[in-house]
Amino acid sequence: MADEAPKADELLPPVRNFALSLAERLRAQEGVPAHLRRMRQIEDPLGAALARLQAAAEEGARDGELERCARAVDCEPLNGLIDRHNRYYPIEARLPIDVRSGDSLDERGRRWRPLPRVTAALLVELFRAGRDSLD
Repeated sequence: MADEAPKADELLPPVRNFALSLAERLRAQEGVPAHLRRMRQIEDPLGAALARLQAAAEEGARDGELERCARAVDCEPLNGLIDRHNRYYPIEARLPIDVRSGDSLDERGRRWRPLPRVTAALLVELFRAGRDSLD
């Protein structure tokens, strides 16, 4: 029995339901796309600011104190990243363009909207809504 020849299906490469072009393989070699790295750089400080608001709320901070805590967050570095993200994301993510309106479309085919600039009021609004991201 050990001398039996392998069957044909054992010799064939596995069947795949996709194929990658050479361009897609080269793009995959580059690593994590810049827009995803930048989004992580936006989400980390945003999450830290929201965690600071959560800690203040757990200590019994009222609305005025939460707003003071949110104003203490330096939003300028975060807004610089958001500005760069809004400028380059449609290109880096290769978003399609609606030929009628000229707008970029997101992955779901809806009009892409730039991320809003972070302000103290937006931080408090995100915290109250229980959201942890800008999108």
